[in-house]
Amino acid sequence: SKTSALPGPWRNEMTPYLVGIMAALLDYEPEEIVLCKSAQLGGTEAILNALGYIIQQDPSPTLVVYPSDVLAESISKNRIIPMVQASPTLRERYQPFESKKLELQFDGMYLSLVGSNSPSNLASKAIRFLFLDEVDKYAGASAKEADPIALARERTKTFGNRKIFITSTPTITTGHVWKALQNCDMEKHYFVPCPHCGEMIEFKWANLKFPNDDGMSYVDRAELAVYACPECGGVITDQHKGQMLRLGEWRVVKQHSPHGKRVGFWLNTCYSPFVRFADIAKEYFKS
Repeated sequence: SKTSALPGPWRNEMTPYLVGIMAALLDYEPEEIVLCKSAQLGGTEAILNALGYIIQQDPSPTLVVYPSDVLAESISKNRIIPMVQASPTLRERYQPFESKKLELQFDGMYLSLVGSNSPSNLASKAIRFLFLDEVDKYAGASAKEADPIALARERTKTFGNRKIFITSTPTITTGHVWKALQNCDMEKHYFVPCPHCGEMIEFKWANLKFPNDDGMSYVDRAELAVYACPECGGVITDQHKGQMLRLGEWRVVKQHSPHGKRVGFWLNTCYSPFVRFADIAKEYFKS
C-alpha cells in the first residue's frame, strides 16, 4: 500500500515469521488465531494479506474491527483500497460504485470495517472471517452493551468453518490480547539459529547487552547494544538478524489442550527487522 516502507509485491523473506501465522489462517483445524506482538512487526500487513486471499480465493462475508471508526476509515482509504487497486486480480473483483467507505463490495462477498466504539454496527449480519486488530485499544463495555469482542464473535456463530484472528500490542496482563493468549490451546514462540553455535534460541530482553559505564550517555550505551546468545555467549548484531529470521521456525512452548482450535503466537520487538537493537535499548533508557 502507499503507506508501506517497502511498497510493491509482498515478499515473505522480509518478515518470515509471518508465514507461519498466515498459514494458520489457511489451516482447517484452528478456529481462533491469537497474535500477541510488539509494534513494527507486520501484524496489520498479515491481516491485509489474509483479506486479499479471501477476496480472491475464498469469498465470504468478512468483518475487521478496529479501535475506532476513524481508524477504520483511514485504513480503508490508505491501505486496503490501494492494495486492492494495485493487485489486478483483486481489482477485477472490486465493485467501487456499490461500495462505501466502511463496507467494500466484491464479487461474492462484502468486507465490513467497524470501530469498536460503534456497538450497533457489531450486532448485525452473519460473517465467516473476523479480524480483531489492536484489541487492547478497544472501547470498554457499557452498562447497555456487551463488550465489542463478544458482540463481534456472536456474528460468526452460523458458520461452522469460521476463522477469528485476534492481534494487538499488549498493555497489561488483564488486557484482551493477553487473556486471549492465555486461553489458547497451544502457544508458539519463534526460534532462530545462533550464527555462532547453531543452537535454536528465542530473542529475549534479558540477553540484550550494552555497556554499564556510568561515564557514558544513554545514547552512547544504547548504540553499542548487542545480543548475547544464551547458549554460547556469541555476540549477535543487527547484521545477523535477517538470516536468523529466514532460518527460524515456530515451536510450541505451552500446550494446554490436545486440541488445536485456539493457537497463540507470541513475538517481541527484538524480532523486528525494522528495529535495531540500539533502538530497543534507547526506548528502555527513555522509559
